[in-house]
Amino acid sequence: MTNLEKQLVQWSDNQSPWKQDLLRRLALGEILADADYRTYANAAVSIEVDKTAPWRSKPEDMGLFEVFNPLTEAHLTNISSEHDPVKVTRLLHVHGANDLAPGTNLEFSPDGLTIIAGKNGSGKSGLARILKQVAASRSSEKILPNVFQPEVTPKAVVGYSLGDESQGEELTWEHDSEPIESPMKRVRIFDSHAATAQLAGSNEVAYVPPTLQILGEYTEALQEIATIIENDQVQQNLRRAQWPDLESAAGLTIFENLGKQTALDELERISELTPDELKELDGIPAKISELTTSNPATQAVKARNIATQFAGLAKNIETIQKALSVSEITLAQKLKTEVQNAKTGLEDARRGLNQDGMITGTGNESWRRMWLAAKEFKESSDHEHDFPQGISMCPLCVQTLNPEAKTRFELFSEFMANEAQKKLIAAQRLWDEKKNSLSSLTIKGLAPADTIALVGTYDETLAESIEPILTRAESLRSAIDESSQTDAASEVPDPENISESLEALAKKIREASQSEEDKATKLAEMHSSAEAVVLLTKRQQSLSLRQNIAAKKTEIGAEHDRAILISRLSQAKSACGTSGASRKNSELSKEYVTAVCDRFAEESEALGLHRVPVELVFDRSSRGVSFIKVSIKGVGSTVNGVLSEGEQRVAAIAGFFADLTESGDQSTLVFDDPVSSLDQEFRVKVAQRLLQEAESRQVLVFTHDFTFVQYLYEEKVARERKARAQGLEHSETLTYLHIARSPEGAGVPTSAEVWRHVSVRERLGRLRERQQAAAALFRGNDLIAYEKEARDIVGALRETWEVFVEQELLNNVVTRHERSVQTQRLNKILELQTSDVAAVEYGMTIESRYMTGHAAPASDASAPVDPRWLLGEIDSFATFRKEFLKRISK
Repeated sequence: MTNLEKQLVQWSDNQSPWKQDLLRRLALGEILADADYRTYANAAVSIEVDKTAPWRSKPEDMGLFEVFNPLTEAHLTNISSEHDPVKVTRLLHVHGANDLAPGTNLEFSPDGLTIIAGKNGSGKSGLARILKQVAASRSSEKILPNVFQPEVTPKAVVGYSLGDESQGEELTWEHDSEPIESPMKRVRIFDSHAATAQLAGSNEVAYVPPTLQILGEYTEALQEIATIIENDQVQQNLRRAQWPDLESAAGLTIFENLGKQTALDELERISELTPDELKELDGIPAKISELTTSNPATQAVKARNIATQFAGLAKNIETIQKALSVSEITLAQKLKTEVQNAKTGLEDARRGLNQDGMITGTGNESWRRMWLAAKEFKESSDHEHDFPQGISMCPLCVQTLNPEAKTRFELFSEFMANEAQKKLIAAQRLWDEKKNSLSSLTIKGLAPADTIALVGTYDETLAESIEPILTRAESLRSAIDESSQTDAASEVPDPENISESLEALAKKIREASQSEEDKATKLAEMHSSAEAVVLLTKRQQSLSLRQNIAAKKTEIGAEHDRAILISRLSQAKSACGTSGASRKNSELSKEYVTAVCDRFAEESEALGLHRVPVELVFDRSSRGVSFIKVSIKGVGSTVNGVLSEGEQRVAAIAGFFADLTESGDQSTLVFDDPVSSLDQEFRVKVAQRLLQEAESRQVLVFTHDFTFVQYLYEEKVARERKARAQGLEHSETLTYLHIARSPEGAGVPTSAEVWRHVSVRERLGRLRERQQAAAALFRGNDLIAYEKEARDIVGALRETWEVFVEQELLNNVVTRHERSVQTQRLNKILELQTSDVAAVEYGMTIESRYMTGHAAPASDASAPVDPRWLLGEIDSFATFRKEFLKRISK
């Protein structure tokens, strides 16, 4: 077990049981469903609910006693990243990409290093771009359609295998199609664009150890769980009930302290009226009537009634102001937008229902309401079977379902159960509750004409402002409640202005209420009967308040518990915060990034970059993701503009390999022109590094640099010699594919063009293949095409004589492109005979006569050489070579 894994287990042991279980399941690679997130959300809430609180009726357990299992070292053995490597087996260009020939097909060796070489414009970059569409790269590069055939959609097929399996897989890529998720994403590509991205600034660590992946996934899971709890909190807030008429005296103590012990104590003290108190309450109006015969008493009662009326109006306006506050309007708009977004997402899923025989609109909102109603109807009458799996009759037409109808019901059920549907249902539920709470507001008619007139007797300007303010509030409520409006923000009256107006209006009416209350008190002090009326009125209000609170004690108690629950939901959401996991991820990431940076230093040294002061350093961590950058040692600035272009390219290659630190994934690496702008020394170093990597994985190299190809072959020979000297096996292979441009387009594999690293024996084999193709042209009387091909074959035969002289006759003592003279090979040259020189001279002279590039005299009107002559020359050369090699090997 690695140090990272040990630290993860130790950290997990200090987390809540449900968090430990979540980490365990993520370590096992489980895919979590909505139900799993709900279970963890319930557990988080249960922990908070179980803490001491002044509950009147504590909620039932929501998951505290779920069976949760902790993360152990054993679970981390399942997160090994050592999977069967992905190997690219084939690349088929179907049509339309850049100017590649339709049907171009490259077959790759599954092991070692494969060179795909060609001149500029041969299609190398176009083929590499196709791989970039399905593999992984630091940079994206869009493939353009063929400019000469813009109506043809680019299409290609990429074949790959996992490990050593003989039966591979194929995936088809098309232009502008959705990104393809497949094992090919484990294949990594390096090219000039990726090199620039590698050095441009801060980059995300490409390979993340499984331990850190768990913490990243854990952070995302916590966010999902927090969202569920937040939605529960919103839902509970929307369900809160209010009783403005009860918020005075003891009622005010209760409602101002809901969720606290003070409110619970006060609520429990409220008892129903005794029979004597009920009798007393019934008799108070008559007593007040008797006492109000005097004018001061009548005026006191009138003032008290006005005060009460004003207070009630102010309370109702405050309720409206709270419901239409900026925060509540913002919440309503958010819920509304979420519904609209969920509906949009559902439309994609609904397209799957558009089959023959479906009624137009199937899957829309009306249809979904019908489905849910049928589900509710069925499940209310049949508790043993789920809907629709357990039904045999249609709940609407009460007809027996045939197999086709049952299949369709299953399709509908799948549609209703998908993630988009679930999101819509959840969002719609919250929006409906918010809409209902808005609809329940009484705004129109809140202040009747007689009430406004009564306010006018106190303050005429205040009275005139009531109706306009309430009208604006009604407009605001209506604008938010309009379901067809997808984005009502621009149409909604200014909620901040309306909220301030309502608040100011309520304040002034309360001041008027208090003024009338003071007036009633003064009148009561002026006359004994008036004072008695005041006392009776207060007694009446006290008994009525107590009677009404007692009647709603259960509902108020539930609201008290709801206030506690909302507070505990907030705490549970806080418990799902990601800061702790992010800190641990950052801590462990820095440890891993240190290993990546050390690997970069090793790679830089191996690639000859030791003279350049560059290093890979940790930059930052964001949401559990670590970022690194290549910088100048001691300065910290990026390397762009400081290093030469070649030095930048080598630094990028070192960073590319450093990104693979501890990955354990031996999938294919693809390099497109890796040595662009590099001098001879760097090219040799890169060749050595690629050959080293090819010992353990498939490596594909696209290049037009023929000198680099030569270096690869030279370094391969050098590595073979070193391995033999050490008694070791040398495993990497080197395969060469040449591509060229044909009349149909670029990227066509060909054996017509060969290079000096191709052996004489292989050249002769290719010449025989070309002779057979030319003979077919000759037999078909296509003499123009035949003559051109025949002359090219003759020229290639002469080149083969030259390579024979260099490689075998002169035993590679001095070879083109190589920097050394192999003096130890001179002993073979001493065995040359005069007949050997004559045979070579004759062969090259005959070939010179007929090859392309040598003009014939005007008198030479002979027909081109026939296929038999070509084959004879090839066979004659092969026979001479065989006898020569046999003689000198004795």
